[in-house]
Amino acid sequence: MATHLRPASARDLEHLAEIERAADQRFHALFGDVGWDAASGDERAAHPGFLLVSSEEPDGPAVGFVHVITAEEIAHLEQLSVHPHNERRGHGTALLQAAVDEAARRGFAHMTLRTYQDVPWNAPFYERHGFVGCATPPGDFFEALMTEERRHGLSDLGPRITMRVDLTPPALNIDAEAFEAMVVEELDRLPDEMVKDLENVVFVVEDRPEDGSLDLLGLYDGLALTERGGYGMGELPDRIVLYREPHLAQCATEEELRDEIHTTLVHEIAHYFGIDDEQLHEMGWA
Repeated sequence: MATHLRPASARDLEHLAEIERAADQRFHALFGDVGWDAASGDERAAHPGFLLVSSEEPDGPAVGFVHVITAEEIAHLEQLSVHPHNERRGHGTALLQAAVDEAARRGFAHMTLRTYQDVPWNAPFYERHGFVGCATPPGDFFEALMTEERRHGLSDLGPRITMRVDLTPPALNIDAEAFEAMVVEELDRLPDEMVKDLENVVFVVEDRPEDGSLDLLGLYDGLALTERGGYGMGELPDRIVLYREPHLAQCATEEELRDEIHTTLVHEIAHYFGIDDEQLHEMGWA
């Protein structure tokens, strides 16, 4: 069965609440009668953002929809619903991909959503399509979302998480093994006076920080030498972590990537020694 996508028309808006109510019936087996009331199509259309619908025939009746709310630099997937009679025909995946593509076309750097962590057609579905769990961003927009969730008792039914997917693909495609090899090579190129006094510290490569963002390149996870008191046998090693995907997002060439890895290594090693940026420059390390 073919899937046809289009922006929601005035005719489509009349059917969105019906689709959402029908889709929500799947939750009754898990949570009982949740008593959720679906927003009308007109209410959804009043928000800044966009609404897309899917049908099984060109210009046929809508059988699913996705609603994305936008605010400044935020693109938030507020609702994705497919009528139960039309499930398992690719409508959900097609709507999700179309929403991601449209948000990217509009220049948004990432898309967020809120969903149930353990419901199979919630977080696991989005994970299969590139979304990752992340910390809920600060700000009025997300505070309002959380307030609405509490008002409707959503979190009382099970753990909910924030997820995001980044919409700007990296210019470089370097897998984890190749990136780790670059880190080792750049570490070997550092001057002896920078690394010879490192003790009980390990270097680790991870794809992203825990919050899923692309803003943090590296992290020193430990206690700087200048802040230690007693430090004896049996201490767990400190960690210097380099994040692969944030590096790739900021670099257009392999040469730039190697330079950025070098810079990150220097800064995180400096944190180990308790050295700030001004001292780095004085020492000729940066």
